[in-house]
Amino acid sequence: MQRPIRCRGFLLALAVCWGLAACESMPEVLITTGTDGIRIQAERLVTQVYAETDAPLPYGGPDIDNPLAAMKERWPRLKPLFEDGTLGFTDDGEVAIRDVGGRDKEGAKALRRLVRAENNDRHVLYRAMTAAGGYSMVQGTGMLDYTEDVFAKQWATLAPAGWWIQDHRGGWSRK
Repeated sequence: MQRPIRCRGFLLALAVCWGLAACESMPEVLITTGTDGIRIQAERLVTQVYAETDAPLPYGGPDIDNPLAAMKERWPRLKPLFEDGTLGFTDDGEVAIRDVGGRDKEGAKALRRLVRAENNDRHVLYRAMTAAGGYSMVQGTGMLDYTEDVFAKQWATLAPAGWWIQDHRGGWSRK
């Protein structure tokens, strides 16, 4: 009677090993959870918006894909504004107007609309990323703050030299 149980145990262990081996042999499948997934997502997503690569994202879905598509579409209009110092990245992963420059009232209004649309998409994206990482808004804003911080650091890290970055005290400095 002992023999069939050992045989089943051996077969179960063998099946588990094969399953793990199959996961290891599929490098294009990325399985991440929690804070690691958010960090990896930030790295890949920011490079996608900066149009440097189309690396696969660990998480997806309409709450991530739709704002990402809008951000990529909007980026060609935002990039020159970062380059001339009109815009900068805040310490919580948003875009802020640093200097309206010589724009008239309508130009300043259009600039505010553009920045508001970008930040709205970022808010949707950061909330979706927090949820995709396994954290709900019921657990408080701590993980949302973490997600915003991770993305803020990634935007700043990949920003070219000369772009403006805000510190935690609200001060601006050129990268």
